[in-house]
Amino acid sequence: MPPRVTALAISLLALAGCANHVRFSDEVRQRETRVVTHAATRIEMREAVIAQPFAELALSADEVLQVRSRETLVHLDEETPWRPLNELWEVPTGLVTAPFFVALRASDKLFLGLIPDAFIEDGTDYGFAALNPALNVESDARVRGREISRRSRELERDEERKSRTLGGTELSLSLGQGRSERVLTDAQGRARVELLALVDGAPKSSPRVLRIEVPGDGVRAPAVLERPLARQMSARLLRGAQVRAALRKAGASPDAVAQALLQLDALGFSESALALEHELRARQGANAAWLARLDLALDDP
Repeated sequence: MPPRVTALAISLLALAGCANHVRFSDEVRQRETRVVTHAATRIEMREAVIAQPFAELALSADEVLQVRSRETLVHLDEETPWRPLNELWEVPTGLVTAPFFVALRASDKLFLGLIPDAFIEDGTDYGFAALNPALNVESDARVRGREISRRSRELERDEERKSRTLGGTELSLSLGQGRSERVLTDAQGRARVELLALVDGAPKSSPRVLRIEVPGDGVRAPAVLERPLARQMSARLLRGAQVRAALRKAGASPDAVAQALLQLDALGFSESALALEHELRARQGANAAWLARLDLALDDP
């Protein structure tokens, strides 16, 4: 046979190669879906009236979930995909096994039917499949399933309620009409903010109400909570804001700064005092004498 004809014949066989059907099977797949249909934001605080110099709160979400359980029956055609290289050894094997099992079937009567029919039929099928260059023999190691059809049905539908913490959630806090401070909750959904950090400048009147706002997210609704401040705490906030504003003015002596920082500590605003100290030290960074005098005044108030 000329080389071109041989090459053409091999190419046609490669194009005509098909998968060898092994069996049909049914596969049952179950899937459960949980979808949040409604969620309410919960803001929790220990104090109904805030008497401490800081606000501690916890965020959580009360969720309603729709739980659906579905079963899908998938009808598969399991087959051995055709691989051209396998024909290099399958065809020669078929040239031997196909005639052998055909002859064995014909001579089975001489053995009084002692040879099992299943053995002869499996061997004959194997031989002719191996002899066919467009078909590989069955191989359980290479079987793949091809979906033919599927049917689904719902097994169960239910509602579930649960509560989860809102870790890493942004919220806004403000005192009265003052500016809002944005903070993030920790992994447990908790946040702690010193109240003086929410006071902008030196207000003329004492703040009376702490307002907390949590934005919504998807199906979770936003939430707002207001808590009144105790009268004594309102007065301390006003005094702390005035002391802080005075310290930020240029020309304050180290002794006056030290006394003011200690006063902020006494009012309960130690975090604001520390932040203000760092701010003033950074401003006087090149004035070694001023910083030394401040250290001495803080060590010996």
